Amino acid sequence: MRPSKVLAKIRAGQVARICCTGSPIAFLPAIAAHFRYDGIWLDAEHRVWDPREAETMLGRHHAADIDCIWRSCTKEKNPLYRLLEDGASGLMIPHVGSAEEARALVNAMKFPPLGDRGFCGGGRDADYWIGKPADYIEQANRETYLVAQIETPSALENVDAIAAVPGVDVLFLGPGDMSLRLNCTPGVNDPVMMEVQKKIAAAARKHGKAWGRPVGTAADVKTIVDLGAQFVVHGSEFGALHAHFNACSADFDSVLGNTANAVEEKAAMVP
Repeated sequence: MRPSKVLAKIRAGQVARICCTGSPIAFLPAIAAHFRYDGIWLDAEHRVWDPREAETMLGRHHAADIDCIWRSCTKEKNPLYRLLEDGASGLMIPHVGSAEEARALVNAMKFPPLGDRGFCGGGRDADYWIGKPADYIEQANRETYLVAQIETPSALENVDAIAAVPGVDVLFLGPGDMSLRLNCTPGVNDPVMMEVQKKIAAAARKHGKAWGRPVGTAADVKTIVDLGAQFVVHGSEFGALHAHFNACSADFDSVLGNTANAVEEKAAMVP
């Protein structure tokens, strides 16, 4: 079984580097691994993935030796552990609101005695049975992880109880949903969001769990790392494309002139 790079960093007291995408970009795992990322968060909550497309993308993560953290669109038991069989290192579950919900997710993802995951042994995670280690069950429980998203005020109220559940490995703040409900900005340094982050960080520290969130700048990385975050998402295909196309558009403007504005100004002059 492939050992998790994210868990290795967390267990060593270091910060795991995560990027994200919601698109089946074939070369992304290889490029992310080259730039020393430990894992890629693949979003299937807001994006649609064909099952074979998903299986192929998980294979590309294994080829590049980088963790795949799959954000699932379901909390149903069988589809969750099928993702682990296909090779996901971690599962990120949105809108985890209570300890009871967290325990149900652990039950789905972990083999006995910790959970009640169904056994196959014929998936990628067990090398299709050909190379299945004798301690496959123990390795699977040790090298896969549950990332519970804390995204609502009620989840924040329950964050200590969620963090206390054995088998929950990471508390992950969803700043978009949380800020929408708290009527603040999702920014790392927003005063309301800062209190949210401190509360999640305290629960993680108390129960020996990791925590994190998405960020946009080096200053943001430093702020949450200083708060104890070890699961830090910085970099995405959206961010990269926006920045790249903005720069390329500026190149066109510098050579051709700002033609879009010129057309609009000319049109405005027509009586």
